[in-house]
Order: sequence, then C-alpha cells, then structure tokens
Amino acid sequence: MPTITSVTNPQLFPLYYEKKLLEYVKENLVVLRYGQKYSFQTQSGRTARFTRFVPLSVSTTPITDLPTPTSGASISSQYVEASINEYGNYIDLDEFSDITAFTPLLDISTDLLSYNSQQVLDKVGMNEITNGTNVIYAGGVTSRSSLDGTKLISQSNIRNAVNLLQRQNIQPYEDGYYVCFIHPDKLLELFTENNLITLANAKLDTFEKGVVAQAFGVKFVITTAMPIVTNGGTPPKDVYLTMVIGKNSYGVVDLDGNSIQMSFTNLDKLGRIKTVGWKAYFTAKRLYEPALVRIESN
Repeated sequence: MPTITSVTNPQLFPLYYEKKLLEYVKENLVVLRYGQKYSFQTQSGRTARFTRFVPLSVSTTPITDLPTPTSGASISSQYVEASINEYGNYIDLDEFSDITAFTPLLDISTDLLSYNSQQVLDKVGMNEITNGTNVIYAGGVTSRSSLDGTKLISQSNIRNAVNLLQRQNIQPYEDGYYVCFIHPDKLLELFTENNLITLANAKLDTFEKGVVAQAFGVKFVITTAMPIVTNGGTPPKDVYLTMVIGKNSYGVVDLDGNSIQMSFTNLDKLGRIKTVGWKAYFTAKRLYEPALVRIESN
C-alpha cells in the first residue's frame, strides 16, 4: 500500500480566513485587552520579557522656595520572563461533504476554530492571573476550605479589593477604573437586573465590549474563562474566582500574524481530506502581585 504523505498548499487557503481568525480573536480575547503586551517575533527565542513597574513614592515636601532637588524619583523596574508555549486545534474536512453540504463547511469551521482559539487562550491567561497570593474570601472566612457553599460574593468584597489596590497606590487604567474579571454566574449576586440597566446607562459616552457595569471605581467584565475550583471538602463545593486588577498587573503575548495563524493542509494525494486549524504562540504572566486581588466565593 502506498504511503500517504502530507502536502501543504498554502496558496489554496485564502487570506480571508487568516484575517477572520485574527480579527475575531483580537476583538474578543478578554485577557489581551488589559495586559502589558509582548510582541512575538520570529527567530527571537521562546521567552517573553515583560517589565514590572513599582509605583513611585509620594513626597509632600514643597520645592517652591528651595533649589531644585539634586535627586529625583527613579523608575523601579524589573524584567519578568515567561516561557512561550504553543497551542492549537484543527478540524478534518472531507472535500465531498464540503462541496455537497447545504452550508459552507470551511467557513463554518473557521468560525468554530476562531471561537475555540479565543476560549483556549483566555483560559490560559486567566489560569495564570488567578494564581496569585493576594486573596479575599467571601463571607468573612479565612480559607478556601471554609467556603461551605453559602459564602456568596458581595459588593463589600469588591470595595475591599479596591481598597487594597488603592492602599498600595496601584494605578488604574487610562479611563480611571480598575478592572474586575467575573464569571457570569456571579454577576446577579452583586447587582439586580435593574441595577445593571441603571449602571449600563450611566455612562453613555463610552462603550467597551464585555463591560457590563461600572461601580465602586471598577469596570466589570464577564468571562466564562474565570476558573471554578473546589473547596476540597466532603462533599466538595464550587468556588468561583473573581479578579480585581490594576494597570500593568500582568503581561500577555500580543496577537498578530506571527503569534497566531490558520493552517490548511491536504492529507492525501487527491486532496479529498483537508485539515483546517489554528495555532498560537502564547503566554501570560503576573507581574506585580499587589496589583492583583483575587476574591474567592461560592
């Protein structure tokens, strides 16, 4: 039996699908919007380098009637490195099914793969972001094991998280807000439906995708990528992780034609079976622990 060899014909794969993937992921990848970005370049190794910034100290000594100080503030920074990993997925397409189907399977496959890539990379990013040590537990308990299924997230938890960031002089984002990543299951525990309508209409001059409310100095961004873990009890109880963060709290690999790509490959010599897929070179890294506050709740 002859050996089947893989033959790649990139010229058969329209740039339309490459662009469709990139545009969708850049627009919808939550973790990409609020992180410090590292530009991935070919022939540059497998390590992303980010910069950790420490807030400047506050001096209240006037200089109006004194000589210009001989020394000013200096930027306290440190490089933080993270290994870049490869992620991907694919779909095998039967050409005969594609040309006889009532819907364009290649186009549908691209949509499914674009959504899948966004889900995978958001999950990778959120798993890293939520892995810090700065924690608030709902219900006044002091450990995850004490979250017995009745300790729901509250507005007080959000205000306490904001207070922790402010006490550490953590810089908010350019619009003056911190960001809260929250699972959609938890949103109606913080706000009623009428609250959400009021909050959504309170600032009509700006619209930001994924932001469902602005309150307590925080923008609330819903995402199913927020991890749900267990409290380790018997029986185990679900524990939801919520993050309140400031600017430059974490870093991510930026996405462009180098770091995320579509592929289109023939699997047999007659071109009857083709594989369409995505691959990405990606990582995320926490940069400054005081700038990330995790809230754990049932």
